[in-house]
Amino acid sequence: MSGVEGVLRDLQTALAVRRIYPADHPRAHEALDVLEGGLRALTASQAEVSLFSVDGRIVVDGARVPGVDAAGASLFAFLADHGYHRLTVRRGVTRPELGAFLDELVRLERGEATGTAPRWTDHLRLAAAEQPSRTTVHTLETLASCGAQMQRVWRGIRDQGTFDAEGTVSVVVALLGVLDQHAHALVPLATLKAHDDYTATHITNVGLLAMALAEAVGLPPAAVRDVAVAALLHDIGKLSVPHEILNAQGRLNPGQLAVVRRHPDEGARLLIQTPGVPELAPIVAYEHHVQADGGGYPQVPAGWRVNVASAITQVADVYDALRSNRPYRAGLPRERIAEIMTRDAGTVFDRTLVGVFLDRVLPRTVDATAPARVA
Repeated sequence: MSGVEGVLRDLQTALAVRRIYPADHPRAHEALDVLEGGLRALTASQAEVSLFSVDGRIVVDGARVPGVDAAGASLFAFLADHGYHRLTVRRGVTRPELGAFLDELVRLERGEATGTAPRWTDHLRLAAAEQPSRTTVHTLETLASCGAQMQRVWRGIRDQGTFDAEGTVSVVVALLGVLDQHAHALVPLATLKAHDDYTATHITNVGLLAMALAEAVGLPPAAVRDVAVAALLHDIGKLSVPHEILNAQGRLNPGQLAVVRRHPDEGARLLIQTPGVPELAPIVAYEHHVQADGGGYPQVPAGWRVNVASAITQVADVYDALRSNRPYRAGLPRERIAEIMTRDAGTVFDRTLVGVFLDRVLPRTVDATAPARVA
């Protein structure tokens, strides 16, 4: 995320200028202009960005972002010396807030007592926070790698009509390793660094959650692996949906909604036509939006029985979609999602699967933006 690197450098520059020049000096105004523009760009597609430093590496929203370590090392070393480990930036930072924030940092550096609490705001604040463990960071890096690999698999199916079975199996093995590694600890779910990363992030989270739910309901290992492959491919039909529709800022119009609702048919068609794709995958691609009561889409005949792998993937898919920040809404807290899924058990979702998910899978997970306590 080059924007993070630029903002960190601009922040250090603005702080250095603030140490030397008064707030009304042209150099101070110039530094603020640059920093304000960088922050505005950084939060244009993501309402909130949180940064940590772990073992000298910069972690953004729970995942390491290569290339920004050098830019942020000295800044975070300075912050750590004063008891702060987390920098959070929210969309809407004003120029007065920015100036006050820099002044507070200068006072911290000089050891000047202000007599009041630090002037952090809802848009720009520092916090003392437990840092993500090395295990958490490694897990999130694994998920990012898996997401990138699955995007390549998807493109191979769409563009060449070929299925990279070996690459897909390697992702399944990696996700199984994540679950095994966190068998007695919280499993971090990756969060977005930018909205353009939604597909890759969502693929791996859904795969991980579907595998955990399949294990929790007692499916044998071979079946868990089959569910994993199908879950990793379930949304491939969205490759046929224009980017501007997938990332629309507001409610979709009827025409756009019709395009989106064709993605299960498109995905199943792609997978059926591709040699080597396991037969469960097109079933799950087709059914993952069919509800337990027969509603949803695509429309199915009365009495249609959804495959258990499709029902498992649906639970994982909806949970991760609701918890993720999207251009048109902020992610929901897990308590609210649990209320929604409990309300819709037996209609939208299979009642038993939702119960197992909420009782045995959800308590094992933690959003990576909130540092995980790993045993």
